[in-house]
Order: sequence, then C-alpha cells, then structure tokens
Amino acid sequence: MKKHPLYATLAGFSMIAVGLCLCRYAYTPLIPSLIDEHWVTKAGAGYLGGFNCLGYLIGCLGALFLPAYLSVRLLLRLSLVIAVGGLVMCAWDLGFVWLALGRAATGLGGASLVVHTPSVALPHVPENWKKVASGVVFTGAGGSIMLVSLLVPFFLSHSVMWGWLFEAALALVAAVIAWPLASTAATQPNHNRTRPDPLPRGVAGSLFLLGAAYFLAAIGITPHTLFLTDYLHRDLGVTAAQSSMLFSLIGVGSLLGALTSGVIARTLGTPLSLLANYLLGAVAVALVLLTRSMTVVSVSAFIIGFFLLCCVALSSVRTGEIGGSGRHPHYWGILTLGFGVGLATGSYGLSGLLSLGMDYYTTFVVAQGVLIVALLLAGWLFLRRHQTAGS
Repeated sequence: MKKHPLYATLAGFSMIAVGLCLCRYAYTPLIPSLIDEHWVTKAGAGYLGGFNCLGYLIGCLGALFLPAYLSVRLLLRLSLVIAVGGLVMCAWDLGFVWLALGRAATGLGGASLVVHTPSVALPHVPENWKKVASGVVFTGAGGSIMLVSLLVPFFLSHSVMWGWLFEAALALVAAVIAWPLASTAATQPNHNRTRPDPLPRGVAGSLFLLGAAYFLAAIGITPHTLFLTDYLHRDLGVTAAQSSMLFSLIGVGSLLGALTSGVIARTLGTPLSLLANYLLGAVAVALVLLTRSMTVVSVSAFIIGFFLLCCVALSSVRTGEIGGSGRHPHYWGILTLGFGVGLATGSYGLSGLLSLGMDYYTTFVVAQGVLIVALLLAGWLFLRRHQTAGS
C-alpha cells in the first residue's frame, strides 16, 4: 500500500486544500456578495462562519474518537464526500437555516482531513524529508486560497450560486486526487485504541502552553480570515471583486508560510521558529490598526496568511517533538480541537458584538490583545523548549 512520496505529498496537499481552505477560508471572499445580494446580513455572515466552526468542532471530536468504531479509511472518505456535499448545499439560498446546515457540513467534513492527513501522508515520505513534506502538504490551504480568491470574482459576477459551485468543483477535483491516499489508511477500527501513557508533568505543561497559544491564534486570525473582505468593501470602499483579490494575499502568505515552515524549522529549530511566527502574527494585526492605507492592509493580509499556515505546520511538528512521534495523532487531534474551539469562539463572539453595533475595526483591536497573550505564551514555551518526551 506504499505510495510514491511525491504522490503522497500531492494527495496530502489536496486533503488540506479541502479541509482548511475550501471547507473554511474560501467562504470569506463570498461574504461581500452574500450581503450585497441579501442572502445574509453582516452579522449573519459571521454567524454562518460560526456554524462552520461548530461543524468543525464536532468533526474534530469524531476524528479523535470514531477511529475506535470506524476505520480511518472510511472516515476520510466520508469526510471528502460530506465536504463536497456541504459546498453544493450552500449554492442555493433556501434560507439561513439551510445555509447554516451547509456550512456546518463543510466544517464537519474538513475536520477529519486536517487531523488525519499528516499521519496518513507522511509515512510515505523518507524521514529526512518529513519536515519539508509537512510544510508542502499544508501549502494546500494557501495555494487554494490564492486560487479561489483570484478566480471566484469571475463566477460571482454571474451570481453567488456560481461562486459556491466553483468552490464545490475544486473540492471534487481535490477529493478525486486524494481518494487513493485515503485507501492506504487503516481499514479496521482500532477497538483497542487507548490513551497514550501519561506524560511527565513538565512535558504535559509544554503541550498545554502550545495548545493554549494555538487556541488564541485561532481567535486572533478571525477578523482577517472572516471579516477582512467585507471590511475592505464597506469601510475602505473597494469593490467586492477587489476585496476578493486582495484576500488572495492571505493565500500567497499561507502558501509561502507552509512551504517554508519546514526549512525554517530545520534552520532555526521549531521552538524559535514558533516564537518568531507569533511575533509576526501580532505585527500583522497591528498594521491594520495603525492605518487605513490599502498598501499596508495588503501587507498585513500577506503576513497573517504566512503566520496562519506556518503556525499550523510548526505546531504540528512541535506536537510530535514534545509528546513523541507515537503520540502525535492523539495530541495533534486535541490541538486541532482546541483550534476549532478558538475559531468558534472568535466567530460567534465577534459576530455577536457586530450584531450589537460594534464595527469591524474593533474586532481587530480584540484580535491584537489576544495575539499579544499568545505571543507571551509562545515565549514561555520557548523557555521550556527542553521539556520533551522524545520520540
């Protein structure tokens, strides 16, 4: 069942493209048109993002516990089908509840792909290339964000429905590419699946710090990844098509962040790379607060994209370094769940504040405070960098 390393990396790329971009972030370029065409209100668009995160949370729990009852192969295949189906559902405006179910379905489908892709794809890659391959796999999100942001305005010029169907078609293509890799996953449920042995207190503390910073990162990126296009459209006066194209800079940053994360980790070490990356995230939000200049906001979008996918890839690698490679699927699943909780907290919390009259600018103020706390936790984690369980 061994696959060629290049194919495994491509298939992993495709799974992450579906799980992280098409199931989640590809929604953001659609928001200005959804509001303009009266599918949803401004707060309603945020709440749809929250339902997506709710589905993602349920999917993360399933990814953690269902392998005791279902094979990982079946779980991945179901996830790909649900992801595509959820996107197709959203192409018809049958009311807010229908759209909420569609967004929840895409979140549900995407979660297992994010949790299980590293452990399914990377065993096919030689050990000395795993860090680099991990980065390439996570470029699936950045590459697809960039592609969607640049091309979806053409489809949106016809209608929002065509924008959704375009994204569903991309997800279907990615699912076809990834399907054979899913066939290499475990074919039987692991009925004897047990929790890993308890970690030493110091090591468990380091994993907690890593997870807490990762949770806060999910909240901190919410204004950029959920509200940026409509902020550009309504507050800074650019067209919906231009805001979508500017959102592509998040994709470019994500692509480079994921692609270079392995090289950076090999050069600087994962602990220092993570600390520097959290500093970049805080700087990215500060730029939006300091000016309304489109050039500076564009730079901010690029940096937050770099921060996002570099953070995902580096956190995945660091989880294995701290807890041990054998415990990686378990603890990475928990961190992914925490990230999902952070996304839901940011989406529902900030959308609720918007419905009470808060403006988009204030959401970036909230994100700034959250990311400063995350940076402090990353600094503390760096000081504890020798607290690891090994492999």
